[in-house]
Amino acid sequence: MKKKGKKTSKPIPKRSGYDRFSDFFEQYQRALFGLSMLLSVLMCFFMFEVDVSQSGDDSDYLTMADDFWHHFTFPGSHGPLYSIVISPVIGILGMKLILVKSLSAIFILLALWLFYKSFRGKVPAVILMPTLLLTSICSYLFFYASYTYSEPLFMLVQGLFFYFFSKYFLTEEEVSHSLKKDWRKYLILAGLALGMSLARSIGYGVLGAVILFFAIRLRWKDLLYMLAASVLVFVSFKVLKSLVWQGSGEAYAFTSLLAKDAYNPALGMEDFPGLVRRLIDNSQTYLSSCLAQFLGIIGERPSTHIAVNSVRTILIYILYALSMAVLFKRNQTLLFTGLYVGVMLFATFIVIQAMWAQDRLVVIYYPFILLFLLGGICYLFRIGILRKGFLVYPAIIAVLCFGTLSITIPRVKRNLPILQEKLTGNPFYGWTPDWENYIRGIQWADRNLEKDVMILSRKPSVSRVYAGGRRFTGFYPLIDTKDVLEGLSYEGRTLVVVAMKGQTLQGEPLRYVVNTTAQFTIDGTQAQGACVYAFQNEDLDQALQLFEKEQIKYTLDYNAFLEQCKALDNIRVYDPDKMCQQLEDSKVDYILLPQIRMDPMRKIDGMFINNIHRFVWFVSYKYPNRFQLIHTVGKDEPCEIVKFIRQ
Repeated sequence: MKKKGKKTSKPIPKRSGYDRFSDFFEQYQRALFGLSMLLSVLMCFFMFEVDVSQSGDDSDYLTMADDFWHHFTFPGSHGPLYSIVISPVIGILGMKLILVKSLSAIFILLALWLFYKSFRGKVPAVILMPTLLLTSICSYLFFYASYTYSEPLFMLVQGLFFYFFSKYFLTEEEVSHSLKKDWRKYLILAGLALGMSLARSIGYGVLGAVILFFAIRLRWKDLLYMLAASVLVFVSFKVLKSLVWQGSGEAYAFTSLLAKDAYNPALGMEDFPGLVRRLIDNSQTYLSSCLAQFLGIIGERPSTHIAVNSVRTILIYILYALSMAVLFKRNQTLLFTGLYVGVMLFATFIVIQAMWAQDRLVVIYYPFILLFLLGGICYLFRIGILRKGFLVYPAIIAVLCFGTLSITIPRVKRNLPILQEKLTGNPFYGWTPDWENYIRGIQWADRNLEKDVMILSRKPSVSRVYAGGRRFTGFYPLIDTKDVLEGLSYEGRTLVVVAMKGQTLQGEPLRYVVNTTAQFTIDGTQAQGACVYAFQNEDLDQALQLFEKEQIKYTLDYNAFLEQCKALDNIRVYDPDKMCQQLEDSKVDYILLPQIRMDPMRKIDGMFINNIHRFVWFVSYKYPNRFQLIHTVGKDEPCEIVKFIRQ
């Protein structure tokens, strides 16, 4: 008889590092999501900024919202959707900054909630939850949670698009859609794409990502239906807009975006080598500097110092390409995410002028970039022999967490005292004297000047916000090129060029004020400016005697002066008559002259943004009695209020 042997149980297989790490995030996914949202709410508060920015762009959205509500004016100069959405709040309650700014925080919080809903169950929790947690402590993102830019609303519409696309087009099984049954889905998807493009012009790029995804997955019917729906939706909107808001314009003209210089269209359109250069420069700025700071890879840098690094840029491109290769057949949701961020960043780098360099242009994609890159790294360490090195993945997360916190904590510490002071009744706390005097000057003008007068301000939208909705005007100074100086002659008159040093003659003979960043040589004297006079021949001797008496340097050799102008690049020519007429045509009554610093971080004596000052100065060379100083706010870096005597 055989002895019965002892039963032996099968050995429990040893769980891998990935399994243990993944189980933790799967088990506590809901709790970690709750933690990420709590941190996000706290960050919205900790990074809250009570004031509008000094750039004026965020104020533009507020004034356009006010105009849309009260005058049904389509907001065509920026992404219009944000101004339309907030217009009821502005129109009914007025310029309540804290209330309107709080909407931006709500938009971002909703966007993060939709981000979680879009990817839950489609992206492993071991990737999704670290992405959300790292995003929830990124101070650069939550900086915009209290600004009235279009970025927060764009993120919300972007989240809605991903949620809808993920639910119906990123399913586990390949679903065959039919136009008869699913036409509403394509129209809704196209409508959300339209919403993204109305929030920010770059939103059009989402269609490129969808088309690429359908083409790669060989889903030709989806591609065809999506194209048809997009054409229908976008054309319908264009027709509606042309009927209701004729001549409203676009947020950004294509010709302006692709110009060599957006502020000087005369330089022409960018050629192919120029676009390649722009792609390289913007890649350097937004990847090696902005994205690296979002991730905590490098420390915080001031906005005036872009810490570009070619090696970082190349490594990020390599990581992107590697992630695309790894995820291509492993996770279609992450594949689409990679296509989306790739298309949107590429489009941004091509159409955005390199000089603008604003992190808000890419921070709207940060959660998606982070999700995609972490997904690529995580899946990479699940392939073959690389499984043994999976601990590199949690180590990377730890490094990113430490780096992000090392930037976020100091920024929060800097902002909280300012926030506390402003919320407890000290609205100018933290302002530099130049901006404090400027805002006080705006408010003085609103209180003391007649309500029906027109006030010219360097930042009319900022002025309007701080004056409680009162309208101000701005203008582009009339500047001629040096071409107007060529062939200049007057019958019965003699041209005299006078160095702009000390006193000059006012009145009718003055024709042009010429300015350069280099120097003219006039009668042996170096000067950065010159006045061109056309004296009646019978008055010439008397004028020259006065110049000699006052030791004012001049020359009668106009052609020699003209040759100097031709040899210099940066020549600006001002016509006092045209400039004065511009003020008349704009019905300007008063002008604000703040001494805004050229470098916001420090005061440099005699150096401030003086474009309106120069306008007044150059008009005053010919018409000194057309301006009257009526009030000055502040002694150091003051803001002057000047009256323009209209005729």
